[in-house]
Amino acid sequence: MLDAEPAAPPASGAGHVWRFYAFQLTAEARFDSAIWIIYLQSRGYSLAEIGLAESAFHLAHVLLELPSGSFADLVGRRWSLAAGAALVSVSSALLWAAPSLPLVVLSLFLSGASFSFRSGADRAWLYEAVGADTDTTDGHARFAGVLGKVLGAAYVVGAAATWLGAALSQASYGFPFGLGIGIGLGGVWLAAGLVEGKRERSSATAVGEVRRHVGEAWRALAERRALSAMLVLSGLFWTACTVAHLYIQAAFAARGMSNSGIGLVAAATLLVSAAGAGLAGRIAVLGRFRLWFAILAGIAGAGVAATAWPGLALAITAYLGAQVAYGLIEPLLGAWLSRGMPAAQRATLLSVESWLFSLTMIFAFPLAGLYAERAGWGALYIACGVATVVLGLVALGLPRLGRGDV
Repeated sequence: MLDAEPAAPPASGAGHVWRFYAFQLTAEARFDSAIWIIYLQSRGYSLAEIGLAESAFHLAHVLLELPSGSFADLVGRRWSLAAGAALVSVSSALLWAAPSLPLVVLSLFLSGASFSFRSGADRAWLYEAVGADTDTTDGHARFAGVLGKVLGAAYVVGAAATWLGAALSQASYGFPFGLGIGIGLGGVWLAAGLVEGKRERSSATAVGEVRRHVGEAWRALAERRALSAMLVLSGLFWTACTVAHLYIQAAFAARGMSNSGIGLVAAATLLVSAAGAGLAGRIAVLGRFRLWFAILAGIAGAGVAATAWPGLALAITAYLGAQVAYGLIEPLLGAWLSRGMPAAQRATLLSVESWLFSLTMIFAFPLAGLYAERAGWGALYIACGVATVVLGLVALGLPRLGRGDV
């Protein structure tokens, strides 16, 4: 059996969940999220160059997702989270300077590395801290509810940070990037103080231990066809979502919106996503995950496609409607995936989802930018919407995770 005994749950896990909440709030407070593309354009970088830099972000995921997931499983989830927060500060400082394309590319690579060290480690820590491992029948529903609340609170903070960063950028771009540096350092302090059980260490060398661990994770995937299929589908699904999300600032700027106006839309996006995430616990107890995924993907896809509508008010409304569906999908999908993973490899296997997503984004993001430059933003958003709907329908045909999965 590959389901090795999990590490002991955090000795004071419940008492330290608050600290994890605070960390997640700092992780979501990205003050430059609504203006970084506009900022680089103001420095003279083309969309193709920006797309290349964004590809470096996802290249970091491809190279580091599995090693960082193994680091979290073997060394400790809190140290992986702390490393990710430290990289946020470094990447923010480099992007602010942006003296040349190579350094912009390096900045985005380090930003991607920061996400790699946090992805997987965060949900693996929380899954054990809330005791979801102890209840295989209802644990995934409880975890979906807790994760939904965490994401909802993080989205609210993210909305405020997004709007504030965009508004401050009109005075100076130094404000949002300076705040990003400070919030990353705060995240290091919060993550380092988390409590978790001691992890078993083998007598192998560090490299050998990582190779052994990754090998066990891949074997676990080979034995779980439904989990493997959903990880692939999830990577493609979030690619379509992210392409639409990242280019929304440039798409609305092309319609004449100001930085502050774009910031308000981006903030509203996070607020409605928070509302959706907050409802995840109620939906999770109803079961029928694949059906809910297909329905919500259909709603999200329709909203993204309708963003192409010429009328700005209707386009914004449709886009916000899609974000409610995305907000619901994220915790439901996270709980479903976590439920099907062996505890000893959970952080590594959760990183596989991000790895597949990033592998796709390396090619999809710059190609989407080129497509938008030639065919227009409307065509791009229709394509993203159609892809989202199709992937939702594909989910209906996937095999079941196991007994009790509906």
